[in-house]
Amino acid sequence: MRRRMSRGEEEADVNMTPLLDIVFIMLIFFIVTATFVYEDGIAPNLPEPNPEENNTEPPPSMLLTVQEDGFVLVDDVRLVDPRSTRPVVEEFLAKEPRGVVIISAAPESETGTTVTVLDQAREAGGPEAYSRITLALQGA
Repeated sequence: MRRRMSRGEEEADVNMTPLLDIVFIMLIFFIVTATFVYEDGIAPNLPEPNPEENNTEPPPSMLLTVQEDGFVLVDDVRLVDPRSTRPVVEEFLAKEPRGVVIISAAPESETGTTVTVLDQAREAGGPEAYSRITLALQGA
């Protein structure tokens, strides 16, 4: 019992355009309203600012300058060998436990010399002083 359509009848078709329009309008609405939703988070317990800490003196520092010719200056006093910086840094860090060592390298200095001075300073201070030894570039 097969049903045949007569030639005059057309198949009914559902127009999807209005449905898609409504879906996109709802999508835009939800995107816009989602940006206004404020989610509560955990309030951090921040320490009270202590004015005494803000007025403390900066820690004493030692400046090691690696020159272009391979020589090293320790607070403007010339050393011949970069490997001789270790005892100087050991003495400084023993005298100043909070001391900071700044290694300043000239732009044209050899990288190997700078690394040697950095290694000597780190060996002198040990692992606990790594955060107090820093490298700077002259003319930067």
